[in-house]
Amino acid sequence: MNVPQSDSGFSNDSMDHPPVMKATKRRLEEVHGMLAHHDATLLEPGPPAIYRLNTERKYIEGTGRKVRQWTYGRRDRYKQNKVILMVGETGAGKTTLINTMINHLMGVTFEDEEFYHITEEQQHKDQSQSQTRNITVYEAFVEENPTALTIIDTPGYGHTEGFEKDREISEYLSRLFSDEDGVHYIDAVCFVMKASQNHLSAKELYIFHSVLSLFGRDIENNIVFLLTHSDGGPPTDALNPIKIEEIPCRRDKDKPVYFLFNNRQKEKRHKRYERVLKSSWEMGEESMNEFLTLLKEDNRKSVKMTLDVLKERRRLEACVSNLKERIKEMELKTEELNQIQEALRQNRENIKKCVNFQFTVKRSFKEKVPIENEWWWNRNATCCSVCEENCHEWNCSMAPDPSWCWVMKNDHCTVCSGKCDYSKHVRENKKYVTKIKDVIMTFEELKQEYERTDEKHKTSFDKTKYKHTKKQYESSLKETQKKTEIEENLKRDLEKIKEEKSRLLHEAYKAIVSLSKIALKANSALSLHHLEFLIPRLKEERKDEWVKNLEDLREVGEERKNKGALEQLWGYFSRLTGKN
Repeated sequence: MNVPQSDSGFSNDSMDHPPVMKATKRRLEEVHGMLAHHDATLLEPGPPAIYRLNTERKYIEGTGRKVRQWTYGRRDRYKQNKVILMVGETGAGKTTLINTMINHLMGVTFEDEEFYHITEEQQHKDQSQSQTRNITVYEAFVEENPTALTIIDTPGYGHTEGFEKDREISEYLSRLFSDEDGVHYIDAVCFVMKASQNHLSAKELYIFHSVLSLFGRDIENNIVFLLTHSDGGPPTDALNPIKIEEIPCRRDKDKPVYFLFNNRQKEKRHKRYERVLKSSWEMGEESMNEFLTLLKEDNRKSVKMTLDVLKERRRLEACVSNLKERIKEMELKTEELNQIQEALRQNRENIKKCVNFQFTVKRSFKEKVPIENEWWWNRNATCCSVCEENCHEWNCSMAPDPSWCWVMKNDHCTVCSGKCDYSKHVRENKKYVTKIKDVIMTFEELKQEYERTDEKHKTSFDKTKYKHTKKQYESSLKETQKKTEIEENLKRDLEKIKEEKSRLLHEAYKAIVSLSKIALKANSALSLHHLEFLIPRLKEERKDEWVKNLEDLREVGEERKNKGALEQLWGYFSRLTGKN
């Protein structure tokens, strides 16, 4: 293998006379043997020499080209493959830590004066910006090592793009876990944070909530902390807030399990600092040995329960969204009823005299419109063409057709009023919206409207009852003592809507309860957001026991350990809606 040319542009032939160039040439010749074993490209001559591993790169099918897979070495299904999910706030040192893991797997030592990158380093003037914009799955198969690593690198959570970007990450992970070529088990979920932190910011608490809310309860013992920028001393500052906030994780004698690292592996070597740099390297080696020993235990977990959590969350969100629309429809129908009643009350004399009259009513109607100005994962919606409802409007991005949508179960929709078959649904860049308009109509037109019997305009009236009502109107008998048949039928319509509201509230309540049983973080900030909507409406329904159960869940969620995450979430919502 030819020795790669460095970024400086010097080749072997150009390094003949100056002492520095000769030294560089000797260094390149020394590493030639190593390059024969590791397929890599030299980036900086060092020391330490920095290499980028040559990887096979592709997108995982079924993830909408949003989850990248970079593989180093020849994939070997007979190796013990450890799957690690890495999560952390931007700037915590996650990228360097991933490379440190790969170097450990390759057997690189401090004396080798080398450091290999599997990640793609990018330089930013603003270091607070996340370098990774997609989820990347790094696979490393080293011929001499019986263990392989699969590291799932998530973009830096809680960055400036906020809540919607974090929901996108959740969507990508769910697709990664459910795709045939994706990841089906997890050995460890690693939260990366600086060892010197003495508190968890609202942003970091939000990160924990966002990630924990993805997983089932069975993953708790797989969660550990990787503490970066450590000086080797006790990480008291970092551990205290983890305990205070009661972050679910693996524990040893009631203490969170953690591993210490220092991000100095690729720093330029200088004799004056060699002892410190070597000590930092050895600390990372020791931590990696302990970490991999932990992974050797029978601690692997399938992502099946996690997928159940993700699906249940999607259904809950869709159910609540549909419920809001139905309540809006009920309120508009109530307003329409009140207007008609008032018009009939004011014109009772005209009705008695069989005099036609005009009145104005605000009437609601549904119209399907294009979805505009939304993030790409919100640009398609699954809608029922029979019920004319938006069954899955938000975060419905990657299903190729309605049958794949999260809200479908046993080939039927779990959200729409009719629980219709998936074939009655359409996924497209359109959704139903409820609009209102002022309609000027006469009493005769109102009566004619209720005589219609075709399915499109039928409003649960029959001709026999109408003829009886009409006869009452025309004869003006007892008109002041009894309400009109029209009013009664409108009331029945309203009752149907109320019943539908109760059904949807029940569905939403069941979804919350189901989540509380299987989710690692059922009272996450997002779940609490739903509770704020559900509790007052269940009170209206006088579901006292349900209300108490949800209030207990909210009370736990609003404790100090969740306060910061909630504040962060409300901040995101405010920025999205433009409200303070």
